[in-house]
Amino acid sequence: MFKEKQTKTKLPKCHAPRGHHVLLAHPELLIPLAVIHVIPVALFIHGSFKYASLREKRKLEQERTKQTKYKALPSRQR
Repeated sequence: MFKEKQTKTKLPKCHAPRGHHVLLAHPELLIPLAVIHVIPVALFIHGSFKYASLREKRKLEQERTKQTKYKALPSRQR
């Protein structure tokens, strides 16, 4: 019979990411959370550079091996 009035919940203007309210209430969590998110990024960057350097070393070793085989061919002996 009677329709209840729908009351709007009062949310802050930026209500999409609700987790920032926790950080506003506990700012001491900001640094540990930042470290937790930075460590995987740092490991990824380190791994990328390490992979690139190892790949370059492998290419140089392959070229050195090709040159050694080419010099050892019987048709190249003098």
